[in-house]
Amino acid sequence: MTNYIERLKNKLKIKKFDSNQPIKAWLFVLILNLVGFAGYFYLKVNDISLGD
Repeated sequence: MTNYIERLKNKLKIKKFDSNQPIKAWLFVLILNLVGFAGYFYLKVNDISLGD
């Protein structure tokens, strides 16, 4: 049981960002996701359906 808890702690631990990661690409992906969610909620609030 203790081995399971230790493995779970290791998986949930927040890791440091790699300095070689392209920050601008990650920002683009994050902003694109935010725009997508905002559009989804806008369509739901205004009762607009894209399909049948």
